[in-house]
Amino acid sequence: MVFRLVTILVVVFGVLFFASAWTVEPRPAAFGEPAVSPFGRMMTMRAAHTATRLEDGRVLLAGGCAGNGCSPFTASAEIIGPESGAFTDTASMAVPRASHAAALLPDGRVLVTGGWSEGAVTRSAEFFDPQAATFLPAGEMLEPRAGHQAIMLDDGRILLIGGEPGLNETVATTEIFDPATGAFTAGPTLETSRSSFDAVKLQDGRVLVVGGHGENGEILASAEIIDVEAGESGVIGSMNVPRHKHAIALLQDGRVLVSGGSDTSDYDGRYASTEIFDPADNEFRMGPDMHHARFKHRDSVITLPDGRVLIAGGHPEPEIFDPETGSFLLLEGEAPGGLSFASATLLSDGNVLLTGGYDDRIRPAIRAWRISLP
Repeated sequence: MVFRLVTILVVVFGVLFFASAWTVEPRPAAFGEPAVSPFGRMMTMRAAHTATRLEDGRVLLAGGCAGNGCSPFTASAEIIGPESGAFTDTASMAVPRASHAAALLPDGRVLVTGGWSEGAVTRSAEFFDPQAATFLPAGEMLEPRAGHQAIMLDDGRILLIGGEPGLNETVATTEIFDPATGAFTAGPTLETSRSSFDAVKLQDGRVLVVGGHGENGEILASAEIIDVEAGESGVIGSMNVPRHKHAIALLQDGRVLVSGGSDTSDYDGRYASTEIFDPADNEFRMGPDMHHARFKHRDSVITLPDGRVLIAGGHPEPEIFDPETGSFLLLEGEAPGGLSFASATLLSDGNVLLTGGYDDRIRPAIRAWRISLP
């Protein structure tokens, strides 16, 4: 009985201490105008697509789910002019793709790799050339990947990480695309195969890989760091909560915010919790809860120029994390639909374009929204 009372007191004081360190602000009053406003209609419904800001400020949307139930996949692409508000068709990719990856190369082209395509995962890659407004072949990856991550390294090469080569399969391999040679070569192998993870380049050039699920469906708490220069990857610790379908973002002080995700219950297991990884001691510490539980929002989280982090997807109402106050601010307005697998793009004017995503009934959106930041 005494032990039980002591345990309860420890928990209560722990909660009070935690609440004093991290606070979740109540929903703010309106700014006058809603922060989220309709921006227009895309040419095609999209979810699990890619959105890449080109050097001239326009945004390339490519592929994705173009119908209810995430079928069919589309090869179509379109370009949004943020200043004009115009959506215009451009050349289509060579194959349909969803859950693929895209990366802006130093020369202004966009590398598009892998993804689900016509019932299977593809190895194919292609370039979008904005000058010619067309897609061109870029060869093949060493193996098929979907749900993988593409991270630009400090030298301009692209690191492709993990993913799934087929249904209920995951890979531990990585590979590196070199724009100078046009070749894909093997990179360091992860300790654990994973999909539905997230990854970010740290300030020292190494790449942090967090969570996901393994081939047997186990939800992972482990994290690894890939050191491409050393040619190795190794486990550096674990989150406090196993997560997949979450998102991570690099903070200006070098720490990393981990947000949301889910457990094996998928929609019913969505998290509002966050954690913060500190590379100084390789420790994950619990952060403040978000206003809303979110998952499938990896491509709709952006570190803003002022150091705050916008979490735009996974729920109709976006919110912002402020590292200075350790709190989340819920923005006024909403983008209808669940916004799973939506894409957010930071525009040249400092605002954010949010495109596509699907709702809880897997119905992709055709709308785009502008998020004006307070």
